[in-house]
Amino acid sequence: MSLLRDYDIIVVGAGHAGCEAAAAAANMGSSVLLITMNMTNFAQMSCNPAMGGVAKGQIIKEIDALGGYSGIVSDRTMIQFRMLNRSKGPAMWSPRSQNDRWLFTHEWRRMLEATPMLIFGKIV
Repeated sequence: MSLLRDYDIIVVGAGHAGCEAAAAAANMGSSVLLITMNMTNFAQMSCNPAMGGVAKGQIIKEIDALGGYSGIVSDRTMIQFRMLNRSKGPAMWSPRSQNDRWLFTHEWRRMLEATPMLIFGKIV
């Protein structure tokens, strides 16, 4: 039996977008296979491990409003929180968290493992 027949959706890549897409599809009732090249780097952060800021902060709020995991993972792995642009008007205020890179990846994997209908595997 082919793996392609066992899943409604296959997501290739476990970066931030891939993890969110796989979780969203699984939470909507689809059987999902999330494929990655490295099982230890789910939603890996850059060398500046920050979530938020003027643009990304708005996206995280929108993902959170739709039931996504990025905001939850950020809150659980936060080292420091700042509200940026406080010297400007409230329209420019923007939340940003500095996160533990290793813990962020670990928490993402933990949440994905706990999501029913979601399986992940490694490309060999």
